[in-house]
Amino acid sequence: MTLSVSIPGLAELRLEHLLVDVNGTLTNRGELLDGVEARLGRLSNALDIRLVSADTFGTLETIAAGMSVSAVRASTGEDKLRMLDELGRERCAVIGNGSNDALVLEAAAVGFAIIGPEGASAAALRSADVVCASTADALDLLLDPKALSATLRR
Repeated sequence: MTLSVSIPGLAELRLEHLLVDVNGTLTNRGELLDGVEARLGRLSNALDIRLVSADTFGTLETIAAGMSVSAVRASTGEDKLRMLDELGRERCAVIGNGSNDALVLEAAAVGFAIIGPEGASAAALRSADVVCASTADALDLLLDPKALSATLRR
């Protein structure tokens, strides 16, 4: 599975994996946000989706099982970065909002910082390639590679 994004003047992105933070990104205080499950389901045809979270609210396994995606506990940014390196930075998109997401947001082929109902850390905002008002907005960009290309054009 691969999602290709052509960016004029830059190399083509060939994404294979999507790493998604859970707390504050897919959920609001542990409750799954409206619309993200259906979008992730559509994206699963093009990308291997993995939830990566410190699991503050203890909902990681339940959410992952409900969406039939894999989940990994990663408490620190370094833990998340190790997972990104195992998969290949150039093949991964990342969505997150916290300080522990900053390293992977910056290192991934494309990083989306989310300013959702739980806010976003300044470190995440500085490290991302794209800042979105919601996770649904970020997922919609991945579902529409032309729109993502226009956003990433420098």
